[in-house]
Amino acid sequence: MSISSPPNTASKEFNIHDKLRSAKTHWSYCFAAQIHDESFNYQFRTTFVDGIEFAVYERVESYFVLVDFFKSYDEACDDAKKIIDDHPDLKRMFSINL
Repeated sequence: MSISSPPNTASKEFNIHDKLRSAKTHWSYCFAAQIHDESFNYQFRTTFVDGIEFAVYERVESYFVLVDFFKSYDEACDDAKKIIDDHPDLKRMFSINL
C-alpha cells in the first residue's frame, strides 16, 4: 500500500505589497488622481535610475494604484501584461529592443 499526498494546488498569487516590501523600491503604492487625469484609467511610468524600470498604475476611484513595477515585459505580473497588451502603443514599445 503506497501513501501519497495530494498535489499542492495552492499557487502563490502575485501580491504587490510583498513585492514593494522586498524590493525596497521608490515606487509608491498609490497617489491621488489629478484634474488632468480625469479621462485616464491607467498610468504608465518609467524611471532611468540604475537602468530603466517601468510601473503600471490603475485608476481606482480617485486614486491610481500600483499594479506592478518591472524592468522587462517578461517580469511583469499577468494583470500588468494584460494592460500593456490592451494598448498597442505600449506593447509595440516592449517589442523594440531598448
